[in-house]
Amino acid sequence: MTRFYTASILAMAIGLGGSAAALAQDFTMRIAHAGPATMENDDYVGSTSLKEYIEGHSDGRVAVEIYPGNQLGSYEEVMEQVNVNALEVAHVSIGGVTPFVPELAVVDLQYILPNDEVAYKFMEGGFTQDMTQAVLDKLPNTRLVAVSDGGRWRSFFTTSEVKTADDLSGMKIRTISSPLQQEFVRSLGAAPTPVAWGELYTALSTGVVDGTKNGTPDIMSNKFNEVVTNVILDRHTFLFGYYFVSDQWLQELPEDLQQVVLDGFEHAASEQTKFNAETEAAANEAFEAAGGAIYTPTEDDRETFLGARQAMQDWYVGKYGDEWLNKMLAAVEEAKAAAGQE
Repeated sequence: MTRFYTASILAMAIGLGGSAAALAQDFTMRIAHAGPATMENDDYVGSTSLKEYIEGHSDGRVAVEIYPGNQLGSYEEVMEQVNVNALEVAHVSIGGVTPFVPELAVVDLQYILPNDEVAYKFMEGGFTQDMTQAVLDKLPNTRLVAVSDGGRWRSFFTTSEVKTADDLSGMKIRTISSPLQQEFVRSLGAAPTPVAWGELYTALSTGVVDGTKNGTPDIMSNKFNEVVTNVILDRHTFLFGYYFVSDQWLQELPEDLQQVVLDGFEHAASEQTKFNAETEAAANEAFEAAGGAIYTPTEDDRETFLGARQAMQDWYVGKYGDEWLNKMLAAVEEAKAAAGQE
């Protein structure tokens, strides 16, 4: 709690220290996210799109302030701040949700979403409504209002060539401190090795780890391509981004501004999704141009990874039960049908 109150005080202090122009507005919305303040980062692209839309469509009645780089706290902390109405908006990955609803780690299960079209339809489907309510049950003032592509597909980037799951055997693969992610790496015969993001370049260059699970834009923007020169595009997990708003703050707005804000979230999520799709293609080209080798697995090669799909579902059910897994699988089937991929 001490950590939370410290973050809340910081949030208010930064808010008071915002632009003088914001003080003249009727309402102020502050949005916090983890990414750096650069237009090469998708979180910042989404936030700036939100700012431009809401300030423009509200005729300047709502000022939007952006706090990137975890300035206001970790994912968990900014979600708590939104819940007590100390912050208006938190933009997080699923890592901001699972401290409160651990079962929602289901969206990180591997090899369930087959492609972009299905992932996009999944965002729009009933699972998002179920997720919204599940979060409100635990954080009654924290409302999910938009879902975006939050960073594309995760694949294995390694210091040596990988074409099948057997090639990962014995490799030390960097993970976050997530039981689900660590179990996945372990199920493929590799050794999960938690490493802080800021230490990953050194860990890769010194052999502390032999690879990492990321999207190509992350690899290129952090120059990890200098130390990992191979990627197998197994595309095991799609990373979503979630926009949460303080429901109290939203409901206190005039009705016309409530709609502007909600439309702004949809606009921001759409712009972030578009940006990520375009950035991934360019990052793949840049990775190859810098001497990296991209391997797209054959059907037979990909099959060697798919045993992990059932293994991870079994692991998940053993830990959390099957309610949310069944919801996830049903939602994916609905998304396939909506995308014409039955």
